[in-house]
Amino acid sequence: MQAVHFGLDRLVMLMAKRQSIRDVIAFPKTQSASDIMSQAPSAVEPKQLKELHIKPDVEEEEQSLV
Repeated sequence: MQAVHFGLDRLVMLMAKRQSIRDVIAFPKTQSASDIMSQAPSAVEPKQLKELHIKPDVEEEEQSLV
């Protein structure tokens, strides 16, 4: 079943008489989908991976790109 959703954020945008929806979104993202406040996404430090017992399954060449 599909429905048409107007969205609360769009409704608030109209009620606040704003031109951009980013003015009313609590955690807006940039056009590249990055978060300015938390600087996400970002590279993960090896120490963080070790702490969470995560072993990445990537080639050495790919790791140097991160």
